[in-house]
Amino acid sequence: MDSTAMRVRSGVVVLCLLVASGVGGVGQAAGQQQDENEGYEAIRARELPGLLVRLAEHAEWCKKKKLWLQRALAYEAILGFAPEDEVAHRGLGHKKVRDGSWAASKKARPIDRSKTDLAEALLRRVEVSGPFVDALQGLLEEHAQELLPQVRVRVFADILSADPDHAWTRRERYEVKHEGQWVMLEIANTATGRAEMVALEETTREELEPAPSVDFTTLEESLGLSLTAALAKGGVRVVGTVEESELKECVDHLRVVRTLFREHIGKRGTYSDDFTYFLLKNPSEQAVFLANHPKVTDADRSFFQGLESATITGARHFGSWSDEAERRLDSSCRQAISNLLYHGHKITAEEGWAFEGVGLYFTHVVVGSHLTWFVSQSRYMSAGDDAMFRMKLSDRDVDWLDEARALLEEGELPKFHTVVGREVNRLSTEDLLICNAAVAMLVEGRPGALPAILKLLGKGRSAHEAFLAELNLDLLQFDERLRTWLVETAD
Repeated sequence: MDSTAMRVRSGVVVLCLLVASGVGGVGQAAGQQQDENEGYEAIRARELPGLLVRLAEHAEWCKKKKLWLQRALAYEAILGFAPEDEVAHRGLGHKKVRDGSWAASKKARPIDRSKTDLAEALLRRVEVSGPFVDALQGLLEEHAQELLPQVRVRVFADILSADPDHAWTRRERYEVKHEGQWVMLEIANTATGRAEMVALEETTREELEPAPSVDFTTLEESLGLSLTAALAKGGVRVVGTVEESELKECVDHLRVVRTLFREHIGKRGTYSDDFTYFLLKNPSEQAVFLANHPKVTDADRSFFQGLESATITGARHFGSWSDEAERRLDSSCRQAISNLLYHGHKITAEEGWAFEGVGLYFTHVVVGSHLTWFVSQSRYMSAGDDAMFRMKLSDRDVDWLDEARALLEEGELPKFHTVVGREVNRLSTEDLLICNAAVAMLVEGRPGALPAILKLLGKGRSAHEAFLAELNLDLLQFDERLRTWLVETAD
């Protein structure tokens, strides 16, 4: 672990990812009446032959009407279900090559020449797909709780292959029309979500009342430090030996991040009673602080000595003593968020992805930096390359989402489900990037989802259960969605 990063002592959370068996089996014969317990494969086998016939007839009707694009779409739908259908391939202008495969046409996509018949064609397409779509939608509606996520994905894909604009399925997949195209809800929401976050941060900061100076407590006076001032306002108290301007900046940051937390992570986010943050100029003052604070045990003292910041167990006190103001302010915000996470949802360092993701994301929004994180050595890079990568990530001008995108393009971005089971001391540098990205997507793209997930985690539910309950996605499916979001939201 990096000597300048924080550490925590905690247990290891083991992820139990339920792997469901694949869906198989031979369907019932077409035309057979649907049994009460009839499954996906049986319904598909019964309804698909009729759909393929109707799609082929629709393609011929479109040809007569000179609706070439609609004809092509019908043939493409056929190939989605029957990849070797020769009529559909030839109708699309595909050529069969020596190895038996089909080569796509290089011609431009066809257009519909008859606009007068287009509306009728669109209605016909809905009628063509209707029996197949209705049967599968009925399965989803009647057996939503029993269907495995993998089966739901296949059912949704079948419905949209038959009827690409099926509104019910698009809603179930959390998709919306954006600039004329169906996109993930998270993609459509992100630009607005980011702008709203920035606006809330700015408005909250502008509306803050100055935190006044207050008297030192007896404990503070007994620490043997030359304290500059103590500032307190709204349940936040900041004391230190640093310049009073830094104390003011810190107390403002901690009040702003609490407001953002309550808005996006949960209304129950509040600091501990008697919450006090100590900002000290350097490690020399750290030693004095740790030696004289009555709640610091000998074991704690030894552990804290190698850290830049620490939580004083049992005292509701926190401290940061880097010799750089920027690092002190960053770590103060990170520790404040960890306190909010615990009081809001009982989230601890054992839930590494949430602890780090939320902390990193909101600290950057409020302070503008990424300087305080838990880290183990990279699983991909040499020690030297990993150190250089960490240094790069500490630069204010580096966009962590862009760095996640770069790893994704290189095939080195960790899978989300492999990260979820790690407590903070087992997260690698790359893991931090996907933790931050996951929280960014949820906060900006799916308002309300993250608080519900964290609430379930705090009650002891697994991440697998929490994501299924709130997003209707297992962890593998969430990872696919996250990767799509990273690609589609790139500038």
